[in-house]
Amino acid sequence: MKELDLNTMAQVSGGLQRFVNTGTSDNAAIRSAPTQGQRNQIASLPNGTVVDTLNEDRLSRDPVSGRNYVEIRFVDKSGKERTGWIAASIVGLPR
Repeated sequence: MKELDLNTMAQVSGGLQRFVNTGTSDNAAIRSAPTQGQRNQIASLPNGTVVDTLNEDRLSRDPVSGRNYVEIRFVDKSGKERTGWIAASIVGLPR
């Protein structure tokens, strides 16, 4: 998986840079919507990956799991910039 270097990340506007940290050796699931449904996982990111969080002041709560999600901008395995949703606690925001 290609990680975005800090120089490239500094060129991304509109959010705050944060590191992915699952607290385990597992990768973080990136989702197409702010829910924990199995069919909406669009990517996974390893610990230490830098992402750009968008609209941190508007976290979205999944009513089923009770988790907060935040929208992020990230670079996928092919090097394409994408957006998706990640559990807020994985990037250091309130669960």
